[in-house]
Amino acid sequence: MTTLAPRTQHPYYMYEAIAAQPDAIRSVISTQKERCAEVAEVLSQKRRIYVVGIGTSWHAALAGASIMEAGQMEAGPMDAGPEAFACNSFEFCVSPPRVTADDAVIVISHRGTKRSSYDALDVAKDLGAYTVAITSTDPGPRIQVADVGIRTVDQEKSAAFTISYTTALTVLALLNLGIAGRLDDPTNGLDALPQQVADILDAEADVRTVVAEHRLRRRFISAGWGANRANAYEVALKIKETSRADCEGFQTEQLLHGPFCSLDSDCMLTLIAPAGEDRGRSVDLAKAARELGSPVWALTNRGDAGLADAGAVTFPLPDCPAYLMPIASVVPLQLFTYHLALARGTHPDLFQQDDPLQAAARTHYDL
Repeated sequence: MTTLAPRTQHPYYMYEAIAAQPDAIRSVISTQKERCAEVAEVLSQKRRIYVVGIGTSWHAALAGASIMEAGQMEAGPMDAGPEAFACNSFEFCVSPPRVTADDAVIVISHRGTKRSSYDALDVAKDLGAYTVAITSTDPGPRIQVADVGIRTVDQEKSAAFTISYTTALTVLALLNLGIAGRLDDPTNGLDALPQQVADILDAEADVRTVVAEHRLRRRFISAGWGANRANAYEVALKIKETSRADCEGFQTEQLLHGPFCSLDSDCMLTLIAPAGEDRGRSVDLAKAARELGSPVWALTNRGDAGLADAGAVTFPLPDCPAYLMPIASVVPLQLFTYHLALARGTHPDLFQQDDPLQAAARTHYDL
């Protein structure tokens, strides 16, 4: 949580962090690439990789493990490299998987001060695993006991983490490419990524238009598949933190299996639907939502007009590899979250601690 004097109007600290992401991603690629290559060489010899986090870091772990596992499947047989699994750091502590010295544990912690994260690191070390901490440039001391640390950005001033999320995903993409032996492949998409993120930020006015039309909706639902399901969860978390709005994130198919019954004309549905085989379910969701009068905003780089024909308002995502797409696809969601907070008159930086009831509740738990 920010310890600086809170800002009272736009641009809040959250906005500055969102805007700084192209340069931050470029810097992480430049400064951490060599270290990621060294770590990836060790990871490639392990049996399993557990990617661990809590809160926004849990979503980064979900995306990272999904990227790594998909990368192994693309590389060849399932024994081509280590299997990857995402673990919630609290669950990792209370019920650890069967981790051994043949495994690696990557702990993601934006500030390196969250109890569940450094406790998970201690558990992993006690079990003999090779440990990696992805954290800020100035992390807490407990997270620094990892065998190796990979640094992202300075600790965020806003409690709504954005830039530390995308840079953690950048590190995970670097590790994935390193395991696959493609860090120096000029076709790996890394060189283009910072500008692609900048181009999304340049389309901020389009996001503000969507917010202006839907800012008073009763409920906000998001859905994504593959590694991008993590961003469906992430935007819901960010809206909760910043706007005091009812929201929820789902895996695309899971939304259809019961939760869809909660949608109506006062709900807004956001689909994260990049090109790829989703068995047509994103278009199915858009058509079904249209029957309910529920507006759909779809983030996509598909070459066909299926989502638009189904009634969705589309936002263009760049043509980047699947292992980089979660970095790109979360940026318009961050902008949406920020401008929704402005439109609803809430403070995006404070974790709702300007609400006396939330502040009183916060005295009963620590993070």
